Amino acid sequence: MSVEKSRKAVRMLVLVGDQIGSNCLSGGKKLSILEKFQKYGWDVTIAGVRSSVQPCPYALKLGLAAPNIDCLVDEIEDVLTFDAVSVLPGPAYSGLLQSTAAMHLIRQAAASGLVVSAWCRGVRVLAEAGVLQGKHVVGHSDDQEIIERSGGIFVGYDHPPVTDGALVTGARSYYYRAKNADAIKKAVDARR
Repeated sequence: MSVEKSRKAVRMLVLVGDQIGSNCLSGGKKLSILEKFQKYGWDVTIAGVRSSVQPCPYALKLGLAAPNIDCLVDEIEDVLTFDAVSVLPGPAYSGLLQSTAAMHLIRQAAASGLVVSAWCRGVRVLAEAGVLQGKHVVGHSDDQEIIERSGGIFVGYDHPPVTDGALVTGARSYYYRAKNADAIKKAVDARR
């Protein structure tokens, strides 16, 4: 790897579903996921299948606003211009799950050795993309069947993040937020 590439800021593509979870938006006493990525000095691009995303019901109750979408998933011409792809937490992913472009980006990222990560229920998107085969995966207990049906090895829910090759999965985004983000950073740093 060239010294020039290692000095450039990490380019993180974050994919958001139909709603974005509160852990992405406000840290309260902790940095939010997006704030944590930005604190690393990363260049974060937020992409979705629609031009806007809604906060989850809990985030709405807290008065949190969703971030602006930087680009649509189907506008991304080359996922290899990024160093990593992360599916952010949220309660609903039907748009990403039905998006041919999103599935292609995730598959291409995984096949090319980019760090691919998912938070909480975002593992559903990775399962649909078919990138969990033989990988140890953290997720919600009610996602165990989806994970295992896609060839993943379900580790559990109340578990620290797991890195398996270039795949990083984590759950309990409030409790493990810093550990999940740090595991992604460590995986990215190892590939630069």
